[in-house]
Amino acid sequence: MKKMMGALILGSSLVLSACSSAGGSTEAEGESYPEQPVQIVVPWDAGGDTDAINRVIAEELEKELEQDVIVKNISGGSGVIGAQQTLDAKPDGYTLLAIHDSMAMSELMGQADFGYFDFQPVSLMTSTYDLVATHPENPWDNMEDVVADAEGNPESITYAASIGSTSQLEPALIQTAADIQFNIVGYEGTAKRMKAIVANDVHLGSVSIAAGKEYMADDRMKLLGYTGEERSDEFPDVPTLKEQGIDVTSAVSRGIAAPKDTPEAIVEKLSDALQNVAESESFQERMEELGSEVSYKNTEEYVQFLGENEVEMKESLETSGLLE
Repeated sequence: MKKMMGALILGSSLVLSACSSAGGSTEAEGESYPEQPVQIVVPWDAGGDTDAINRVIAEELEKELEQDVIVKNISGGSGVIGAQQTLDAKPDGYTLLAIHDSMAMSELMGQADFGYFDFQPVSLMTSTYDLVATHPENPWDNMEDVVADAEGNPESITYAASIGSTSQLEPALIQTAADIQFNIVGYEGTAKRMKAIVANDVHLGSVSIAAGKEYMADDRMKLLGYTGEERSDEFPDVPTLKEQGIDVTSAVSRGIAAPKDTPEAIVEKLSDALQNVAESESFQERMEELGSEVSYKNTEEYVQFLGENEVEMKESLETSGLLE
């Protein structure tokens, strides 16, 4: 009996020791992290708005983590290919993913078999509204002109979009709200869409200030409408879609996620570092230059936000007719 009691006590001690050791190990991981460069996978081509914003995030995050933060572009499948590679990455905090609303859209439309919560959300960072742009030689001066033309000539006006991304949802919502029909043409990523607009290979496209700034600066694009609730401070002469009788608002919300099962201490350290980035004057100034709003949320808040975003995305897809 004494031997049995001794064995039980020893066993209990070992279990407690193991649990204590595991907890200590997790905390130690957080304290020592990062010990090597951190990589942010941007699942889109270089030159787009998601790329531009996340390169600024990476530069500012380096200061907080005191470690190199490298952006790696893995494009294809409207963001699915890069996300898939990050999904399978080691959950150690050294491979992160830049995500936005298109992840929910890809899952809901069956283009991906994973969504937000197959990752570990870390922090929401920015929200960006779009401008509807056309080539300066085209005859329309605003979206009211476009609607009037499209009413008499269904599907004659082409609209560039990355199929399976929010850039496809925006024209679909405009079509529904205005009771018109575009000819939506697929392009992989923002950079290619913008080049198509500038070359007048396509009539219309949604562009952010971040991605289209250089084209707008030398008048290679004409701006017809803005998807925000209020006019952009950067382009105050461009009316919102709502002002033009089109009841549509649309923003792209960008954040950072990690592979599932990344240690909690590392996620917390990253979220705290990203909060410092979001609150820094230099980051806020750079986001303002890129036409994006800083909208930081910590991990708990971001998880709740993404759940609500998923519901809203499904409703928008159903309203637009993209999802039955």
